[in-house]
Amino acid sequence: LKSADGEHRPRLAQEKPLSRESPPDSRSDGVSILDVNLLQEWFATCGEYFGIILKPFGKMGCKAMWGCKQGSLEDWFTTWSAVQFWWAVIINIIAFILLAILADGQVGAAIMNFIWNVIAAYIWAHLGWFGVVKKTGCCCCCFICLTQAPLLLLIYGIWLIVWGCICLLNSLAYISLCDLCFLYTLCYASYAVPLIYMGIAMVMMWNEKKGDPPLGDTSNVVVIGNQTQTVEPPSALPEALVDSA
Repeated sequence: LKSADGEHRPRLAQEKPLSRESPPDSRSDGVSILDVNLLQEWFATCGEYFGIILKPFGKMGCKAMWGCKQGSLEDWFTTWSAVQFWWAVIINIIAFILLAILADGQVGAAIMNFIWNVIAAYIWAHLGWFGVVKKTGCCCCCFICLTQAPLLLLIYGIWLIVWGCICLLNSLAYISLCDLCFLYTLCYASYAVPLIYMGIAMVMMWNEKKGDPPLGDTSNVVVIGNQTQTVEPPSALPEALVDSA
């Protein structure tokens, strides 16, 4: 900058740590706090996922899903996600029958327990599918969500594999409770199968994306309510003064 006497004077660099922008679409990626758009985006997929539940083998046949070499890992995970839901329904039906037989006068409680477990199985299956297939890794804690983070695929995938192994061990606790409880033991132990397959699929999906940023390209995007803020990372050697020619 030139002053009135013609001398050059230094110009202070303008720092912009935060910039507010309108998102290019209704999708919310990055860190979200009380993000209504993310919730609406999940609700918008209810029809799509319900269709997947009604036709669990629409994307992949029953025989093909057992192999670990798949052309589309997303379709593989989607198929096992739907199968996992129906697997949970069958287990709860058997548990309902056993409870109705063994617990006299507890039919009403058994019915409520069955309804709640089926609803919870659908919600968790839908949330898991949405976070993996639609958001490439998603983790929510209270009102804070992190999306488009491939590293979460690895973490959640390992957790599902461990959870499947825990199911196998825990199922042994029911085998000696009653004469018919071995049926529940077999069903509960078999539930480890879809969990482990889903976990393997997620680990393989992460392996395909491990060259990407672990927390995604939008890790510097923070969504608070309906406002999007971009946090610009500070430069390694910030210049306080910039001389203009």
